[in-house]
Amino acid sequence: MLPATLLLVFIGCFSAGAQAPATDPFAHPPELESDVRFWIRVYTEVSTDQGLLHDDWNLGLVYEVLRFDPADSPRQREHAVAQAKSRYADLLRRFAAGNIEDLSAHERRILHAFGEKAGPAQFRDGIGRIRFQLGQANRFHEGLIRSQAYGATISRVLADRGVPAEIGALPHVESSFNPAAYSRVGAAGLWQFMPATAKRYMRVDGLVDQRLDPYSATEAAANLMLYNYRLLGSWPLAVTAYNHGPGGLRRAQDDLGTSDIAVIVKRYQGATFGFASRNFYVAFLAALEVDRNAEKYFGPLTHPPEAPSTLVTVPDYIAIDALGKAFKADLGALKVLNPALRAPIWSKARFVPRGYALRVPGLPQAADIAAAWARVPPAERYLAQRNDGAHKLRRGESLASVAAVSGVTLNRLLAANGWSAPRTVARGEVVRIPLPSSRAEGTETQSIAAATPGTPAPQATPAQAASAPDAAAPAAAPAAASIAKLPPPPKEPVSERQAESTALLPAASPTGNADTTDYGVGAGNTVVVQAAETLGHFADWSKVSSQSLLALNKLHKNAMVTLGHKMKLDLSRVTAAQFEAARRDYHQQLQESFFAAHRISGTEDYVIKRGDSLWIIAQQHADMPVWLVAEYNPDVDFGDMRPGTSIALPRVEAINRQ
Repeated sequence: MLPATLLLVFIGCFSAGAQAPATDPFAHPPELESDVRFWIRVYTEVSTDQGLLHDDWNLGLVYEVLRFDPADSPRQREHAVAQAKSRYADLLRRFAAGNIEDLSAHERRILHAFGEKAGPAQFRDGIGRIRFQLGQANRFHEGLIRSQAYGATISRVLADRGVPAEIGALPHVESSFNPAAYSRVGAAGLWQFMPATAKRYMRVDGLVDQRLDPYSATEAAANLMLYNYRLLGSWPLAVTAYNHGPGGLRRAQDDLGTSDIAVIVKRYQGATFGFASRNFYVAFLAALEVDRNAEKYFGPLTHPPEAPSTLVTVPDYIAIDALGKAFKADLGALKVLNPALRAPIWSKARFVPRGYALRVPGLPQAADIAAAWARVPPAERYLAQRNDGAHKLRRGESLASVAAVSGVTLNRLLAANGWSAPRTVARGEVVRIPLPSSRAEGTETQSIAAATPGTPAPQATPAQAASAPDAAAPAAAPAAASIAKLPPPPKEPVSERQAESTALLPAASPTGNADTTDYGVGAGNTVVVQAAETLGHFADWSKVSSQSLLALNKLHKNAMVTLGHKMKLDLSRVTAAQFEAARRDYHQQLQESFFAAHRISGTEDYVIKRGDSLWIIAQQHADMPVWLVAEYNPDVDFGDMRPGTSIALPRVEAINRQ
């Protein structure tokens, strides 16, 4: 524990840093100040060879600073933590038994931390709250150095999207600004996106994972933050939703009747609102304070040398080694600059996708880029992605994502496997993949080439090759960031144990599902109709006839269910849990299929006009499904839309995932 004088210094330091301008969108409630100070200690005082044994509810109560020998194994560290927890559990049992005589100064401090009115129950409860937090000071220091490579781009992207600049400190909490960071739960990259959420905003599949590209991931994080803010109306809640999910925070608002972050942090008792979610906002405030005053905490910082690079758009399907030769670039340098490209491309089992925004070293001019494309021989340009005809499903893959990566439609993939409709598939199952279609139609030569994976494409002229086929290009890095300043990633893949330890909070990553819709069965076996649902769906999920549901709800035989209305279910043949699972699976399939070929690039406002309906609004915007419009506007009654009302519409772009 810190001496009292040093603790006062820390209180003063935080108070000074917390005096933000009046326009600061991030609240600094007094009730959360001791929690913020705790995380400042974690980030600046205690290294990864140390840790704080503390009360997981009252972060002001730190039992002891544990110190490990750097040579200790994980098992030895776990044993030391367990022993320390046992010692303090015994002490709290003594307090609960009323044995408070002959205490040391250290023991008296712990007793007084529980308060004068604490009784046996409070001490016994405290036993279960003893928690260990590994220090992060050395990692935070490394992150401050790494952050200089991305700071300018992050600031510009956030400003362009109207997101507060303070959000730029969030990667300190998520990954210590390590673009190669992975977590055991599946989050990846600088912003630690989970796959399901990431696929809404960028390309994540077997060939490309843009979560690992710091620029694409920053654009995605800005769009996700705007989505959270529109749903929740508060930047502190938007930050918390980055960890807990916007749906969970909306439930917290409803349960407590408030948007006050301090009340929610201290009082919300949601089943999944655990230590990480409860501490995410205060950890962010602590990271922001340290980031703003880095030299005060760590002294002068040295920064890595700048390494300029340039974005070029790949005009055909081309192997990575051919691209290296064309741009006279070492494959190691290309790998550092293009962390989003996955193993099949580096092993040359697959081509770099047509339209991909590739980073190459240096600052080549347009003429240099045209000359590089001219150096790629016709025999090394292809019309379609290389394909092996079969694929063994990996964890997290769906039929929609496999179809997108393979360059075929979902319907063609289903037909090739003898399936008439999308189905749930298991990890390890082998899926037959039909041959991909040509990227261009209209000539016999191109059609024949498309029928054979690996057929050379006609060579583009230097002028054509230098131009970017942006209609099919995946999300590229911001234009202003064409000159990258990337530090090298780790030389070896990060092990699972190392990857998990990079997270400053347990499971500190965006929720695995950005869908805020409530698919649960309510009281009286009722559900609220959601977008893209029909009476037939409810009948299928309930394993009853449509006629019986019509009769149960006293509806005419030609009646249609309407978004937002309540329907009563017949659950005599399935349980509520089984119905909910089938319903969620249907919506998950809809979303996976859509985001296998589209991404959200931003949000815009739309003013409802006379005669508008949800269907009409969706039809007016290409590639906009009704469920996505409804998802962005959960509080709008689309059955009673008033002209002049403003709603939010996501900007949707079709992307090439071949």
